[in-house]
Amino acid sequence: MFQSFPQVSQIYIDNWPHRGLTKPARWVLNGSVGRRVAQYIEGVTMSAQKVKTNEALIDLIDQLKVQSRNTGAALWRDVALRLEKSRSNWSQPNLSRLSRYAAEEKFVLVPGKLLGSGEVSGKQTVAAFSFSAQAREKIEAAGGKTMTIAELMDKNPKGTGVFILG
Repeated sequence: MFQSFPQVSQIYIDNWPHRGLTKPARWVLNGSVGRRVAQYIEGVTMSAQKVKTNEALIDLIDQLKVQSRNTGAALWRDVALRLEKSRSNWSQPNLSRLSRYAAEEKFVLVPGKLLGSGEVSGKQTVAAFSFSAQAREKIEAAGGKTMTIAELMDKNPKGTGVFILG
């Protein structure tokens, strides 16, 4: 049963589930191996679970994965995996990067927050998880359109012609 933990006493473990004992009193081996055995048997984790708490973000990630399965578009799965990462690892490009790398694109998707430093050239439809107030104003003043990722997913289910910036 516990072949991956050879340093733990087999007598102690073998007597535990088969002899009617509910739980061992203590583990024979302390340290990392003993903790791994305890986690395996008792289901205990030593560190805090890293779980997203923003319900809107969780729903968006689920919708992106469902859309990817339904349409076969890898774009939505890629965006979902990027949004599942820690928020400190999300992309936060400025408008200057938008103008530099995606000036000719019709749909631009930012899996993170779009910041307002720089100028916008062109009328683009930009979708992001969030926008700074200045970025939203500059895009709309240039004749572009801002939307959420869910709105872009509804408008373009296959994800054709979408440029990911970030």
